Order: sequence, then structure tokens, then C-alpha cells
Amino acid sequence: MKRFIITITIGIAIPLVILVSIYLWTDPFRCLHAFDINDVDVTNREYLSTELFLRNNPTYHYNSFIFSSSRGGGMNTYQWKTYLPEGAQPFLFQAWGESLTGIELKMNYLNEHDIPINNALIMFDIPGTFSSNQLPKEALSMKHYMFTGHTKFTYNVYQFFNFIQKPSLWRKSIQYRLHHVKETCCSDTITNDWDNTCALNYTELPAQDSLKLCTEMTRTTFFSTIEHSGYKVPVSKPVITQQFEKQLRHIRVILNEKETDYHIILSPGYCYTNPEVNPQDLRLLQEIFGSSRVHNYTGKNELTEDYNNYSDPGHFGLRVGFLIIEDIYKKK
Repeated sequence: MKRFIITITIGIAIPLVILVSIYLWTDPFRCLHAFDINDVDVTNREYLSTELFLRNNPTYHYNSFIFSSSRGGGMNTYQWKTYLPEGAQPFLFQAWGESLTGIELKMNYLNEHDIPINNALIMFDIPGTFSSNQLPKEALSMKHYMFTGHTKFTYNVYQFFNFIQKPSLWRKSIQYRLHHVKETCCSDTITNDWDNTCALNYTELPAQDSLKLCTEMTRTTFFSTIEHSGYKVPVSKPVITQQFEKQLRHIRVILNEKETDYHIILSPGYCYTNPEVNPQDLRLLQEIFGSSRVHNYTGKNELTEDYNNYSDPGHFGLRVGFLIIEDIYKKK
């Protein structure tokens, strides 16, 4: 019996030691060592955005923020800056699948550390921002430990368990470490803009599908199966619960205390696969933040009807982001 227990222990311990060693050596989620924002795979955007902010803020003193999910990749801080007062230093605080709780946690941090929020664009995805999973534990969307009160060690324990559950990642991370084979990441090293051409194209309207991600194969997969004739865009079920309403009102308190010039953007998705915001939710958002500060781009409109504006049904290109910023600030 004793030999059996020893055998089992060794049988478990050796693979575990090997996997821990691979994790420490390859740093698959770029959360152990310093990194170059443009020299990483597409990993946890929440973590990368936060680390870039912490690294850069002592130099650039950010005071204007776009809070967004992956859809914020279509926004352009360089264009936005042209509408902001002199001295504005924008930063894209982006996280994959960003939740309302994630946005609130970031605002809490900025507020508690006396970091100004002079200007803000806050992007809500319907229904994604208000999903039931507000603090995901998945590798690509887990919240930075600085916002959740966890330690870096605890964060990496969670990420290690995410790592061992994906054998395909073991090979990929070793390959990256040995041969520097990686996916291309295009982030601005100052503003965190997802597409690094943002600094070059903010003065004129970008071409459609400006993210250059949409191949003919993805067009066929995502867009061609939709029958547009007579199609009625569905309306989302109400997604703002009492708890979410409480969080929204807390966000408004922070914005008011910081004297922020802010705008709420209900982000556009391709209208044949993305729902329109529920009128009940829209009215509540307008009541909390003010109707002039809530900009609804959901449903069927000139931004959402043309698939050429999208790299996939949920992600708009720089052309759409450009038009949104123009629309908001020309109304003022």
C-alpha cells in the first residue's frame, strides 16, 4: 500500500513540476515578467492594458479614458483628443468582454488614487456588459489582481490552472519561447489603441473594414448566411437588474465627483446578429446619466447595417469609431 501511494504521488508530482516549470519559463499569459506591448500574443487584454497604464502613467499623466470591451478596438484616442481640451492625455482602458463591474473597479481605482478623469467615453455592449459573469476566471478575461484585491501570486495560481487545462497552449507557449513565433499585436505603446495606425488616420474618415481582419472566408462565415429581406432586428430583454442599477449610480457619483465630461456609448454591432437595446434599459440609462450623455448606436442604422464596417458581427472598424466620436462631439 505504501509503495502504491508513493507511486501515485510521484506520478502526479512529476507532471505537475514539469507543467509549473513550463508555465514559469514561458509565461504564456505575460503576467510574470515585464513585456513589450507589441511583442506579445493576444493574451489577457485586461492585464496588458492595466500594466501598460501603470508603467506609463508616471510619465504621461493620463486624465482621459475610454472604458471598453474588445469593441473599443474601433475607437481612436488620437481623433478623440482633437475634441478634448488642451492638456488631455487619453488612454484606452480596454478588456476582453469587459463587464460593468470591471468598469466600476477601474473607476474606483482611479478615484481612490486621485487620478483625474477629466473626460471619459464609457462603452456598454448590449447585453454583454451586463452578463451574469461579471468577474470571469477565464485566462483571457480575468480581472487584474490590483482591482480585485487578490495578490499577484493568487492571480498566477488561477492562470496556472487555466494553463494546465489547455494542452494546445503548452506547445504554443514553448514554441513562442524557443522560436519567438507569435500572433501580431498592434497596440499603441502610449495610448493603448488596438490598431497602431490610429495615430496616422485620425484626420480623415478611415476606409471601411479598417481593421483589415475580415477575409472573404470570415465574410462567408459571419455575414452571408443572414437573410436580410424583411428581417426585424430583435430587441434585447431587459438586462439592467437592481444590482446593476446600483453600480451605474455609483459610477455616476464618481463621474460627478471628478467633474468628468463623459459620454455613455451603447456600442453598435452588426444589426442582423446583434440586438437593439431594450427601451426600458435605455430609459433607465438616460435617467441615471442624462439623455444628452447617452448615445444609442444599437439596432438598425447606417453604422450597423453595412457589414463592410465590421471585421466580424460584434466588432466595428475604425470608420465606425471615427463617426461615433464625430457624432457625439458635433452635437455638443
